[in-house]
Amino acid sequence: MKRREFIILSGIGATSASLLSACGHPEEKLIPAFIPDDEYVPGIDYWKASTCGMCPAGCGIIVRTREHKANKIEGNPLHPVNRGALCARGQAGLEVLYNPDRIKGPMKRIGERGEGKWEEISWDEAIKTLADKLREIKAQGDADKVVFATTARQGVTGLVAEHFVSTYGSKLLVGADVLTQSRYHLAYATSYGLRPDSQAIPSFDIANARFLLSFGARFLETWHSPVMYSLAYGEFRHTSGLARGKFVQIEPRMSLTGANADEWLPAAIGTEGLVALGIAQVIIREGLVKNVPAPGSLLSINAFGFSGDGVAPTPTAELISKHIEVYAPEQTGSLTGIAAEKIVRIAREFASSQPALAIGSGTIETGSGQNTTVNHGIEQIRAIHYLNQLVGNVNKPGGVLLPEAEPFDPLTNWRDKNRAGWLPMIGEIAAGPIVSALLIHQANPVHNEPRMADRIRTLPFVASFSSFLDETTQLADLVLPDHSYLESWDIKASQPVKPSAVATLTRPVITPELNTKQTADVLLAVSQEIGQSIPFTSAEAIVKQAALELPSAQRSVKTESAEDPWEKVTERGLWIGDARAGSEDTNKSVVSGPSAAAALDAIRKFESQHVSDAEYPLTLMTYEHMTLGDGSFANLPALQELPDTMTTVMWGSWLEINPQTARTLGVADGDLVEVRTTEGEVTVPAVLYRAISPDVIAMPYGQGHSAYGRYGSTGANAALLNPLALDAEGTTVRARVSKVEGKANLIRFGTELQQRMEKKAWR
Repeated sequence: MKRREFIILSGIGATSASLLSACGHPEEKLIPAFIPDDEYVPGIDYWKASTCGMCPAGCGIIVRTREHKANKIEGNPLHPVNRGALCARGQAGLEVLYNPDRIKGPMKRIGERGEGKWEEISWDEAIKTLADKLREIKAQGDADKVVFATTARQGVTGLVAEHFVSTYGSKLLVGADVLTQSRYHLAYATSYGLRPDSQAIPSFDIANARFLLSFGARFLETWHSPVMYSLAYGEFRHTSGLARGKFVQIEPRMSLTGANADEWLPAAIGTEGLVALGIAQVIIREGLVKNVPAPGSLLSINAFGFSGDGVAPTPTAELISKHIEVYAPEQTGSLTGIAAEKIVRIAREFASSQPALAIGSGTIETGSGQNTTVNHGIEQIRAIHYLNQLVGNVNKPGGVLLPEAEPFDPLTNWRDKNRAGWLPMIGEIAAGPIVSALLIHQANPVHNEPRMADRIRTLPFVASFSSFLDETTQLADLVLPDHSYLESWDIKASQPVKPSAVATLTRPVITPELNTKQTADVLLAVSQEIGQSIPFTSAEAIVKQAALELPSAQRSVKTESAEDPWEKVTERGLWIGDARAGSEDTNKSVVSGPSAAAALDAIRKFESQHVSDAEYPLTLMTYEHMTLGDGSFANLPALQELPDTMTTVMWGSWLEINPQTARTLGVADGDLVEVRTTEGEVTVPAVLYRAISPDVIAMPYGQGHSAYGRYGSTGANAALLNPLALDAEGTTVRARVSKVEGKANLIRFGTELQQRMEKKAWR
């Protein structure tokens, strides 16, 4: 293979494929700085294309390396998802690579579980220790009780785990995001006629819409692919030659996305679906559309005259209007908190400003029996997306773009049809069957689901593949630290707005900094040690072979050129083809039907735990922190240092409370308050926040680690109050707030406290 390495001088941006590094790593030479050659010049920047690993969006990146080190990450201008842009998380990726608290090599526990006493061991001993334990478990007949849990289901790690677990004899593959994804997949599938198990997620063409109606979708912060939709929003606002698009955000608490809207409407918690149906009712009753699709199970089936054999008359505008009038804004205004005249005006604007687009999922009220119309969030999402069908804006520019076939998967030719399916973590670990061993990768359930801590402590054996000593890894018996994403091999699909097949490459941009190994390679080594036959040799080999097979992966794809696929992928960091008709095989879904049903059962069970409003008079919204996420990035000081855009708080947690509510509680800005729910309580500073409903309080996830290195142990853990919302976005709980004694260190950008801390840090 021809070796190519492209260079640019420091300070000059990479703007074309010729500026990106191809295959080959000249820094692997022993002393390249003393023996320069044509492939390596000291003092020169080498840019290498890869994929960001800081969230599932799959943005393309180019990494600047110089003399063995990576020293800057930028967006890849050739990638259709982020088009050269990159968010704060992506920019902070180097702090994962060079974090002083990274685990430097494999370790085994020598003290009591959770005591924090470890012994460093070799990789040979670590692999043998895990293999011996798995052989012992299998000999006892408990192989089917071994759980492998990860957040990386879609790429090489998930592929190898599927084969590893299935070959070993277990079916317990656990994905930390299964619950959320199941909810979205089912809602989108039933809204747009997609197969519920297809894993298909529509794209939303915000850029070409003229009216955007969002029901709590924080697309400028954390929703789906925030970089991609932020770029689209910029085009939505600055389309030349057209009228400026209008944006309306409906949510109980004003987010950064809501602050960018032309109009913000504070709907009551859990009533966003009622607002959507009210808009639909106005559009239908005023004849603003001619062809009215049936709203399906949003309304009673019997109301449309279905007979016993399931046959129903063709729904007409008159028939549907008659039965949807119960949702008229004049009747639901007292529930939603939005005046009827506003709903009527929004409905008229939405129907007349074409193309118009409705997005989002709203919130789920779990502590009040009033919201009986919208059932456990699924029907709420359907109600919202019914608006897109109502105005005929499906598969049109500025509307909802449905996938033309099965979701593209560059590893599809390597997947076993009979492999184990992925199950939701909340059920399979917290309340599932007896577990003989837990192998956990890139997941921290002890922090995200605190009620799991006692459960994990009782497990006979725990092996962690974490790069950091987080709360879950502290309870492990064996630690086999993974590479960072800047040292790993992977290939998976990305989903741009315009439908196409996009495979994006993750590859090592430098040699590993520490004595770590990629988890997929560790699983393969353990399989070989215990005599299992898996058709892979290494993560690198899987990625290279998958790249060579891209033109035939899963579907017929028209390539951009006849160039060698591997050469092309490594040079640009991605591969793009034209999506066409999918494979006839329809059994390739990652989450099976029963798994999705189990996930929804978990939501229903949680929602049924209502408490009295007298004891818990407020509703707590717990939301994902814009930069720290669910807490996975709380150990990165660059992200801790970024002020929250709406409150300017940094390096800590806070509770947002309406000033009107605060006065009734005797709480002033910065006071220390206790927040209590049926799940637990935390003590945090109060921030008076005008843009939130008086009966709602809000707190971000991300902080409150009890173990996660020197930077992560700050603030309070919102998951102690509402753990389920991490798996079912928008889920709320009832809460109460009381002022407590003590001094709150509320650090805000530009405050005296921040200046004192910075001065102390520099000493």
